[in-house]
Amino acid sequence: MERYNGQPLRPKPHIAVLFFDSIGDFVVITPLLRGLREKYPGATIDYFSGERTRELEEACPYIDSRFSVFGVEDSLRHVMSYIEERERAAGPYDLAINCDFHGALIPVTTMLRAQYVIGNAYNADPRTDMPYPPLKLHDIHKEVWSRDDFLPRYSDILKSNFIGEIFCRLADVETDFHRTEVAWTEPPFDPPAILISTGGKRSAKMWPLHHWITFINLCTNRGLEVGLLGDKPAGQQKYYHSAEDEDIMLRETALQDLRGKLTLPQVAGALKKARACVTIDNGIMHLAIGVGTPTLALFGASPWRLWVPQRPNAQVIQPEQPCPLCQENAFKNEGCRRDDHVCMETIRPDAVMRQLEATLSHRVQPMAAE
Repeated sequence: MERYNGQPLRPKPHIAVLFFDSIGDFVVITPLLRGLREKYPGATIDYFSGERTRELEEACPYIDSRFSVFGVEDSLRHVMSYIEERERAAGPYDLAINCDFHGALIPVTTMLRAQYVIGNAYNADPRTDMPYPPLKLHDIHKEVWSRDDFLPRYSDILKSNFIGEIFCRLADVETDFHRTEVAWTEPPFDPPAILISTGGKRSAKMWPLHHWITFINLCTNRGLEVGLLGDKPAGQQKYYHSAEDEDIMLRETALQDLRGKLTLPQVAGALKKARACVTIDNGIMHLAIGVGTPTLALFGASPWRLWVPQRPNAQVIQPEQPCPLCQENAFKNEGCRRDDHVCMETIRPDAVMRQLEATLSHRVQPMAAE
């Protein structure tokens, strides 16, 4: 195994891409998947991730085969059999791209025994990590990508902090870095005009309950129906911190409960048919941006430049009083580091409503289906 630094691959290479199974991670990596297909039209691309994004992976036209590392018991016992099967079908792996820092993906990346490797992997003797050569491009792996000084120091390589561009540059792929894609299907019902999503993996990102209630009521008073997207309530409680707040919203407002009633491609289809989506930084935000829906993304305690592609339908709404503490901690804190959650508190419902009304009066045209 060698570090990849733009070396040529064989005409029909066998490529593996590995990433965590969160919806947002999958959506932001679609420019890389598309770019690999554009650069190597005859390539076979295998995707290693997990059960939470399985529906999106299976519907993605750029993926030939996929394996769940996450969400399946004893997956690491079975991954070698899958790798051997894929090698029989498409030959040895030419390139492995580990897009994550999760510990489970390091041994899987190493087991692929690809000719070239991008991202974290062990040496053939796993006592040590596979080193990076002393080149500026490879220094990117050692950086905190959300730091204010990151882009200025790498402006000769990168034009943005967006993670979709960063991984394309590391893989020597040219494409529209900011055009994320999501496969969608028609939902079984017409969705409300406005779709919202309130949950996130870090509670620091949450918009306060009273702000959501005020915003939903403002929509209702203007004749706009609002629907709530997300996992089933048990999933919202386990992974996204929002089930209790959502129960209160559903009791006290005219909010419609759509959680867990749709497949992920149907969620994308519902978003495509909606007039707008209002959400915090989470997977629903990425799905909405990917299908071209006007999306109001509420950001206070997460790095929007890293996660939001530069698309005309993506609108970032930031606090009146930003707080630097999460960024100083590289966004590793689960909850707010203050007694008062000033960043998300000072994203005012009336300001969000004004932005929504402006958006609805000048609707961004959805991107054409691919």
